[in-house]
Amino acid sequence: MEKLNLVLRHYNKVKPMHCTIVSGDTQKVFTVKIGEDEKNGAEILKGDPVLIGFLNSDESFYLSGGNIVGAIPKEEEYIIHANNPQNIAFETERRQYERFPTSLTGEIKLVNSSKREPICIKDFSYAGMCIYSKDEFNKDDEVEISAFLSNSVIKYDATIVRKTVNFGRCEYGIQLMHRDKNSMYATQNQLTSFILSEKEIMYRHLLSASFKF
Repeated sequence: MEKLNLVLRHYNKVKPMHCTIVSGDTQKVFTVKIGEDEKNGAEILKGDPVLIGFLNSDESFYLSGGNIVGAIPKEEEYIIHANNPQNIAFETERRQYERFPTSLTGEIKLVNSSKREPICIKDFSYAGMCIYSKDEFNKDDEVEISAFLSNSVIKYDATIVRKTVNFGRCEYGIQLMHRDKNSMYATQNQLTSFILSEKEIMYRHLLSASFKF
């Protein structure tokens, strides 16, 4: 009898995947096994961002971000490093912006270019986001980000403020640019609505997990 006790959101799957925790510490590094009914179409690569949901011992719902750092493909097992994003604050402002971990697809292009490149989004707030791309951009580049949120596509004007390399892909820190306060509030409302929807979906899938015999 195997209990499905964790759900995993990955950008290649429409719905969260039921998983079993095989070993490790969910606050640090741990291994999960994907459920038998979830394997099809789950192309998961090293470095991919994931959103993790499970119930704590007190039955409270816990959401965390993480990255795939290893895999045992034949066993459908994946090693995850939990790494919730830190709040960010820009030099010109003391206020911190809470970032929400996620695993989404999107596109990026330079402002004066028509060439779009695929990205995956690791976390976001209404002030910025962290993305992965195989393509090279430079710090201070002005870009347009298209984020695929549920059934909608939302475009943002942005600037690249940080660049590093992880797992053979470029990791970019993105600062979203708002025309005015109304634009900022609209973005905040969009993302708040999306976050609430994501939490509900993850929680509902977790509750639907049952015992397999």
